[in-house]
Amino acid sequence: MEKYWLIFNPSNEILLKNGSEIPLSLLPPIAPQEDNHTFELPDIEGIKSFCFGVSGNTQAPEGFEFIGLRESHLKLPLSIHYKAGKASELVNFDFTYRFCPRCGTKSYYSSPISKKCPKCQKEIWPPINPAIIVLIYRGKDEILLSHALNFKGNFYGLTAGFLETGESIEECIVREIKEETNLKVKNIRYFGSQPWPYPSQEMLGFFAEYDSGEIKIQEEELSDCRWFRRGFLPEIPPKISMARMLIDYWCTHREEF
Repeated sequence: MEKYWLIFNPSNEILLKNGSEIPLSLLPPIAPQEDNHTFELPDIEGIKSFCFGVSGNTQAPEGFEFIGLRESHLKLPLSIHYKAGKASELVNFDFTYRFCPRCGTKSYYSSPISKKCPKCQKEIWPPINPAIIVLIYRGKDEILLSHALNFKGNFYGLTAGFLETGESIEECIVREIKEETNLKVKNIRYFGSQPWPYPSQEMLGFFAEYDSGEIKIQEEELSDCRWFRRGFLPEIPPKISMARMLIDYWCTHREEF
C-alpha cells in the first residue's frame, strides 16, 4: 500500500516530487539512515504518512528536489503544508536531541514523540518556542508597520519577538514594543495562535492600542517603522502568516478599533 513520505534535511528543506508533491509510494524515494528515527504521522487524505530526516549531503533523486519548508506553502495545499510543519518539528527534534542534555548519554524513544535517558531517566519532548506578534493601531485608521533587517523582500510586517523566561505574555508584548519602537501601548487583546515551524515556534497574535511615545527604531533589527493609513498600506506579508491574518482582520473590522 502506498504511503506519504515527508523527508527533511538538516536545513529544514522538504523533499517534493516534481517540485510540488509529497512523495507517495510503497517505499520512500530515499532510504532512511540507521540513526534517523521514522515517525508515523496522522493520515493525510486517509493515507498512512511517515516522516524522517536525512543527512545534509543527501542528494534528491531524479524527479525530486529539496525545497525550504516555508517556501513549500506556495507548492502544497495548506492542509498538507501544516502537517509538513508538524513533521519538520519532529525531525528537527530527532536531529537535535540525540543525547541527554543533562548527562550526555545517548537517549532513546520512550513514546512516539519523546526520548528518555537510560542513565539519569530525564525525559524530553520536542520543544516549542512561544513568540508574540502584535498589530498596534492608533485611532480607527492607522497601524504601525515595520521592515525588519531579516525580511526576505520589501514587505512591511508587525512587531514580534520571543517570550523570555520569567515573563508573562503581556510583559513580553510591552517589552518587545518598547525595545523595537520606543512606544507604549494599552488595551492588549488576544486574537489567535498559529504553529510556525520555521523551526518549532508557536505564534501568539494580539492587538494593542497606541498609548504614547515617538517612534525610535531598534536599528539592530529594523530598517524602517512608521504609521500607515487604512487604504494606503505597503506590501504586507503573505496570507499564510499570523501577521497577515491580523492585518486582514483590522482591514475588515473597522468598527472594533
